[in-house]
Amino acid sequence: MEQARRLYSGGLQFANQVQNEIDWWIFWGRVAGGLNRNQQIDVYQRLSAALMPRGGQEQRLNNSLLREMWRTSASLELLPIHTKTELGDSLAKNVKAGHFSGSDLWCLSRFGARELLYGPINQVIPPIVATRWAEALLPVASAGEALASIGRATGDPTRDLPRHTRGVRARLAAMPHAETLLATFEGEDQRDQSTLDRIFGEALPSGLVLSSESTLTTGSE
Repeated sequence: MEQARRLYSGGLQFANQVQNEIDWWIFWGRVAGGLNRNQQIDVYQRLSAALMPRGGQEQRLNNSLLREMWRTSASLELLPIHTKTELGDSLAKNVKAGHFSGSDLWCLSRFGARELLYGPINQVIPPIVATRWAEALLPVASAGEALASIGRATGDPTRDLPRHTRGVRARLAAMPHAETLLATFEGEDQRDQSTLDRIFGEALPSGLVLSSESTLTTGSE
């Protein structure tokens, strides 16, 4: 990870080539869990102008590049709650308008997950916000995994969605692969390697592992 930090401080070489930029953000999405809170905020600050443009300053970006920038932001589980809420609200708005991709649904599921991949409980989006996102996803036939993740039962009233919102169970039961979706929704699935790969967004590259060490989630230096 120290090598990754040195690479980041050195900047991207040949940044004018789109594929290099795409690979750059894929890299940071992969190693995001090894960065502390301040480092994740620093990464996001380099993304924010593209993802949440202010004052009509929207940038014209390659679609694949923009997708990887969003995926990197969704992997930054230690960002402030209000930042993640703003990003998720933007995605949910696009879902309601019908302008979204499968990658957008994955990002929304990471932002709204009741159980984060590596972040602590206090980084979970409040249920009132997650409820808005779940309701936006209900009409979307391909949103089963995102709905199950956002509506997942944890037994913790500070994280679980209200009972009426958890009525999405009937929606999941009518979807393909309902048994798997309902196991996730009820908090009964096992986080085996295939499940972790799905949450992570890809099969882990050779040599890269997910760690449960508390140093990945509590560092703030």
